[in-house]
Amino acid sequence: MSPIGITLLMLASFAGFGWLAARKLALLPRLQPEVRWDRPLERLRSVLVNGLLQQRMIRREPAAGVMHAVIFLGFMTLLLRKLQLIVIGYHEPFVYPGLAGGLFASLKDLAELAVLAALAYAFWRRYVIKPRRLEPNREALLILSLITVIMLTDFAFDGFRFALLSAQHEGIAHERAFAFVGDALATVFATLPPEAQRAGYHLSYWVQLGTVFAFLVLLPTGEHFHIATALPTLFLRRGAPANVVPGVDLDKLMSDDADAGEVRVGVRTVRDLSWKDALDAFTCTECGRCKDACPTFLTGKPLSMKWVHDGIKHHLMEQRQALLQPLPAGADDPLPPLVGPVIAEETLWACTTCGYCEAACPIELEHLPKFFRLRQHRVMMDGEFPHELKPVFEAYESQGNPWGLPSQTRADWARELDVPRWREASQAADFDWLLYVGSAASFDPRGQKITRALVRVMREAGLRFAILGEAETSTGECVRRAGNEMLFQQLAGSLAGSLNALGVTRIVTPDPHAFNSLRNEYPAFGGRWEVVHHTQLIATLLRERRIAVQPRFERVVFHDPCYLGRHNGEFAAPRELLAGVTTDAPLEFELREAKAMCCGAGGARMWLEESIGTRINVLRTEQALQRDPRTIATACPYCAVMIGDGLKALGREGEVANRDIAELVAEALVPAPRGAG
Repeated sequence: MSPIGITLLMLASFAGFGWLAARKLALLPRLQPEVRWDRPLERLRSVLVNGLLQQRMIRREPAAGVMHAVIFLGFMTLLLRKLQLIVIGYHEPFVYPGLAGGLFASLKDLAELAVLAALAYAFWRRYVIKPRRLEPNREALLILSLITVIMLTDFAFDGFRFALLSAQHEGIAHERAFAFVGDALATVFATLPPEAQRAGYHLSYWVQLGTVFAFLVLLPTGEHFHIATALPTLFLRRGAPANVVPGVDLDKLMSDDADAGEVRVGVRTVRDLSWKDALDAFTCTECGRCKDACPTFLTGKPLSMKWVHDGIKHHLMEQRQALLQPLPAGADDPLPPLVGPVIAEETLWACTTCGYCEAACPIELEHLPKFFRLRQHRVMMDGEFPHELKPVFEAYESQGNPWGLPSQTRADWARELDVPRWREASQAADFDWLLYVGSAASFDPRGQKITRALVRVMREAGLRFAILGEAETSTGECVRRAGNEMLFQQLAGSLAGSLNALGVTRIVTPDPHAFNSLRNEYPAFGGRWEVVHHTQLIATLLRERRIAVQPRFERVVFHDPCYLGRHNGEFAAPRELLAGVTTDAPLEFELREAKAMCCGAGGARMWLEESIGTRINVLRTEQALQRDPRTIATACPYCAVMIGDGLKALGREGEVANRDIAELVAEALVPAPRGAG
């Protein structure tokens, strides 16, 4: 071997890797600051569980997850082997000493065989099975081929080395006794002439290390940079669903002393992104798992988290020189806007904010905060947004609801139900719950049926509750996710102030979007109440035997609302209720629970026309009909509208029922056992 050769190879490859990696990583400090190192123990646990052990990937896609975990862990294990090979370049007989060295030789052979098996499956999956989310990718072929070369040349090196040197060196002979693959190959190679053995020995060594170090230099140039950045990115992850939209300091924005150059409203250029946004873009593995249940991708719209990260990654490098130059205080940013050149308008507004892409990403990359901030800038600074949103914003401003119906008619659904009204703080002792109805369940005829059913269930349980009636105002959840942060904060400040003035402490709502905002976003506006979704409350009532039901329905399939399930982790309560009212086991979508596909209403998409691809609600309804249900159950008034429209579009509304879980429970009620509760 050649000490000079191995030294030059290492110096060249480390210099190449360092230079190429620094070109990317040097951009991070130039972007917006963000604290991502709190809760260190929790972060380290995620690195162990989802980074080293790959549990998130294995849980969602077992076969591919195991394949990737084997390659990753095998590669990490074989780093010790590469260190041995480097030392061999300086001292040819080097082996790891004693029994530990022998056990390592056996483990190394097992690991390399496992990696080769995983590579074979990876080739088969990518080029024979061809999952829809995997796009043609020359880099993936190159990297898989390089890893294959490394594994095969390592086996060959052992074979030639043992054939040549085991008789001369006791340590190598000891290693051969444990390296079962190398030993078998050495037996074969022993029949070759000495010149051929020595040529194979040197060729397999230098091809292997040349490939290893070429692999190292290639890493920063493409998607496989994640081999170096994935574990740090996992440590720096947000670690929670993106159920809170990044706020805007409106007081600072509206201040007379505000410096236009200092106040940022959302994201305009790549310079407005946080350093974590850039790290995510550079780390994206381009595995495409974000597409599997993405409603936009599945219906042919130009959006996936992978594509967004890819566009940002290339744009960052294109604007590298400009980003490295400090921007003078108060100067306009000369960089081009992201929306348009990098992220198309139709891409920005296609997102339903369902959160599937983030939940599916094996290294927890983030997408929604970027889009929320991009929308904020387009709406609040550029005044540019889909024309369908203009009357929606105006309706919220004038009537406090997106339908634009008179606010004084908000409680018309309860006209004959004699539901108590919570009008003043002195009534706080009279009520245990405020029923926050929400706009959809107040104004939409489909939603009103859900609210009436919920009132019936709550009365059957003997709960003391009231509504605000015409005094109820919208949470503003929709306008916030559409980028109109100013309007949202006006609505949120007004509603939070009203609820606190009334002495409200516990809220139940049939609207998962209102549930999410009241629970997760309103604490920033002084709203610290106990907030539950109606399925959670009803499930508790059933467990406490304050209500009783009998099975009445069959072949019911349940659609998970995104803002109840993925964004707030509640999958069990709706299913617990369905199990109590069905005569058979409730049916499930193929895409369900954390992998459930959105109905298409979220992120203000309820109010936008779908002019590209298939309608999301129609595809989701088709997925339900594949289970041959009699009833499609929902737990959200917006989902009920979307599924109902899907049934109409498919001509099946007369054959298949569309019911909220509260309606099913209300119909299945029977007298509770005496003394229950």
